[in-house]
Amino acid sequence: MMNHYEQSKKARRVASVVYLLVMAVILGGTFLSNQQKESAANNAKAAQAAKANGLSVLESP
Repeated sequence: MMNHYEQSKKARRVASVVYLLVMAVILGGTFLSNQQKESAANNAKAAQAAKANGLSVLESP
């Protein structure tokens, strides 16, 4: 049987793994969100540049 110290040690390890998983999800989501925002901003800039040059992204040749 495990004594009290070993049980608390196991609980701390489980809690630390759960904490790391939660932080990984938060950081991963933040990274993906920032990439999506940058991609949208780049697409908007490209559309503005094309419109300024008299080209339309939606027009077909």
